[in-house]
Amino acid sequence: SWISQAAPGPPGRHMKASRTSLLRARLIAAAVVPLLLAVTCALLPPASNPAFAGLRTSHAGPRLLRRAADNVFELPPDNVVQAVAKAGPKVTVADVAAAGGISLDKAKKGLVQLASAIKEGANLEVSQSGELVYVFPSDPQAALSAASSAAAAREAWENAKPAVFTALRVLFGVALFASIAIIYSAIFILSTSSSSDRDRDDRRGGYDNDGYGSGGGGFGGGFGFGGPTLYFGPSPFDLFFYRPYYTYDTRYEYYVEEQKPKMGLLESVYSLVFGDGDPNYGREEKQLAAVASLARKNGGVLTAEQLAPILDPPVGPQKSREAINVDESWVLSSLTRLNGRPEVTPGGQIVYVFDDLQTTAASGREDLRRGATEAKILEEKEVPFSMAEEDQLTLAGILGVVNLLGAGYLGLQFSSLPAGIALGGFLGFVKAAYPALVAYAVGFVGAPALRYFGLDKKNAEIEERNRLRREWRNTLESGQADGKLAEARTYRTAMRQVGDGDSVYSTAKGAAEQASSNDMADFDRRMGSKA
Repeated sequence: SWISQAAPGPPGRHMKASRTSLLRARLIAAAVVPLLLAVTCALLPPASNPAFAGLRTSHAGPRLLRRAADNVFELPPDNVVQAVAKAGPKVTVADVAAAGGISLDKAKKGLVQLASAIKEGANLEVSQSGELVYVFPSDPQAALSAASSAAAAREAWENAKPAVFTALRVLFGVALFASIAIIYSAIFILSTSSSSDRDRDDRRGGYDNDGYGSGGGGFGGGFGFGGPTLYFGPSPFDLFFYRPYYTYDTRYEYYVEEQKPKMGLLESVYSLVFGDGDPNYGREEKQLAAVASLARKNGGVLTAEQLAPILDPPVGPQKSREAINVDESWVLSSLTRLNGRPEVTPGGQIVYVFDDLQTTAASGREDLRRGATEAKILEEKEVPFSMAEEDQLTLAGILGVVNLLGAGYLGLQFSSLPAGIALGGFLGFVKAAYPALVAYAVGFVGAPALRYFGLDKKNAEIEERNRLRREWRNTLESGQADGKLAEARTYRTAMRQVGDGDSVYSTAKGAAEQASSNDMADFDRRMGSKA
């Protein structure tokens, strides 16, 4: 039966159960502890190994394990690999920083990690000026995956991630239908049981505790037989219309307002509650890449008027000119990450010089432009409430309200049960899971409401930043900053092209061969200077 009168058991039974649980825990501990000790001893360094000489055994194990884990799993960042694929195969640190929107320090570290991971597939060249040039295979990602199983696993996860997260979104939608089915099935059972009891009371003239709910309304101890059909919702064919990607990403940018991919109803449920991510994902990297590309195009020197349409200026150009003290602190983040420095011109203007960006391994102008992100202005996109169709959102919202109302009514029915009634079977499960069902129902309705009001403020801030960027761009195009730009041009430096015929050392060649070649080149240069 679904509902039965609770009967107290003998006290000895609980004491026996406690002793049994305690005995079981001791047996498990006796079996597991020796195994853990054996594994720990196997992982600790042997005392005879000279590599661990002078280390205390009590502290060497954990420290050594952490160091080994760092060495094993220290893969080059994925954005560095993508930047090399975009700007390569022969690159300098500046090329990678400009192509991937990466700081020079991170680009340098990532290139070393990538070269170390690929090993024989990568080479290093040193130019006559001392610049380092990295030479990678034409497909660095494939070479990295072939050389490292950890990199292959990461690439497999990156490829599978869209499908995995799309499946999770679908499961979230399925959870709504499951919640509705569970709640209203429990309501139906309780209502049927209560109606059956009232009929028996009318016939017998009294209340029978033992008979309360014994019939279960014809369910026969099961769930879903003889009850109402609660099938409403998406067609199974909706699975064929789900979007291929789950959110905004640097690898998968699909957001085009005029060509929004249509969602199925199940995925629209998730979109209603959590949205579809931020269309400005990776904005800082795009800004840094644009700054680096613009600096290289302008001889390694920029002004605030050129940087403002790309970055996030706090005020417009008019207020900036009216201020007594010039505050251009909003350029510091990009300046430090690209090793730039401020310079004051003879006319008292501030310009920003990026010397370290003026090296490239590109062989020509077209190669130099490859992977560059040239932009006069970078405007942010407004964050939409959802990318789902309006009819799908409406249906998902109605289902959420239905679920919330059902959860509230079910709580009233549970609270109206007589004291001392124990629920078993399906109803016992529903009562135990009722707090989770209520939390899901309330969160399903509350989260979209909070997100809706939060998006208004967020989009207003985005529009304000875009307005300021447009003002700075108009100032630049109007010619008001021409005098400052003319002074900045005096700080320009030519792009230093390295790695194309001027290398003095390469790991792809033997040391003896390169020494002989360099000696002959130096002899010819000396003879030519004397002639």
